Amino acid sequence: MKNKISIIGGGNMGTAILSGIQRKFAVSICEKDAKRGQYLKKKFKVAVDDVQSVVTKSGVIILAVKPQDFDQILAEVRPFINKDKLVISIAAGIPTLYIEKRLGAKVRVIRTMPNLPAQIGEGMTGICKGKWASSADLSLACKIFNNIGQTVIVEEKWIDAITAVSGSGPAYVFLFVECFIKAARALGFDEKQSKQLVAQTIHGSLNLLESQNEEAGVLRSRVTSKGGTTQAAMDVFFRRDIEGIFVEALTAAQHRAKQLSK
Repeated sequence: MKNKISIIGGGNMGTAILSGIQRKFAVSICEKDAKRGQYLKKKFKVAVDDVQSVVTKSGVIILAVKPQDFDQILAEVRPFINKDKLVISIAAGIPTLYIEKRLGAKVRVIRTMPNLPAQIGEGMTGICKGKWASSADLSLACKIFNNIGQTVIVEEKWIDAITAVSGSGPAYVFLFVECFIKAARALGFDEKQSKQLVAQTIHGSLNLLESQNEEAGVLRSRVTSKGGTTQAAMDVFFRRDIEGIFVEALTAAQHRAKQLSK
């Protein structure tokens, strides 16, 4: 039971976690939608059961439900939680103290903030521990979530900032790509050409950034010849204060995360 993991919630993120860890851990899942549960059972060959069964039989319980459903799930799992269970939450805006108070009995809680690329094993997950969780619990959580990407351990006070940077971050990237493609269309390229030009440019640039081990600003300067075409584009970005826009946007996301915290 110690190494068995139960996932409560079979939505996008719960399924991403299931897909990433099922080869390394014994996993069962609880999904209230019967049709979705049968799909997961067939696709991943995992046991699908009720709350009492999955919690009782598992040493690690991952709460992968939406924040609006969180109180109900905490009430359902509470009778079966004890100090031998490790509870891992992926819910935005739910502090470890909130979970501890509702589950009681010095429950060991780990809070995480994964992001959407976890669906393809390329996620970024911020991880922090509650009052009663140990360093070993943190290590286990990292081991679990490293199967869907990378992890970083932080103090809980940084989780709202993690939410603003990497939790919401994929949306910023998709917005950039969306605008980039529309701009390419405005120059006369068709949709297919625009997508190919933009997607491969971004893909190649990110791979170059990873392989060169140099700062993004250094690589940008190599592309930007004084008085050239790239400089003309950079002048527009900086005239519109692109750096200030990013700071303002991420600050707004962090502020909203704090507002949503229970």
